[in-house]
Amino acid sequence: MKNFSWMQLKISNMIKLDLHRTRHEDARPKTIRFVEEHWGSGDEADIVTGNSKKMKDIVSGVLNEYKLKYQISREFDIQNQGYIVVWFE
Repeated sequence: MKNFSWMQLKISNMIKLDLHRTRHEDARPKTIRFVEEHWGSGDEADIVTGNSKKMKDIVSGVLNEYKLKYQISREFDIQNQGYIVVWFE
């Protein structure tokens, strides 16, 4: 069996919703389905928005409605602001 570091395991099991190539009008229902699927799981997930401010606003609006904690990218990832990290507590 191959040895994996904790970081490799965490990345390989990452929950992600990728909204690339998604129209703005489809982003809200996709995000709602994703949130409801993972609601209360205790998982951490990435929602890939790309650099579109409108897409980030749509996603963060849904996350605010569900009162979920989230942040734009990770603190150590200052080069890539094209995703939102969300915690399903």
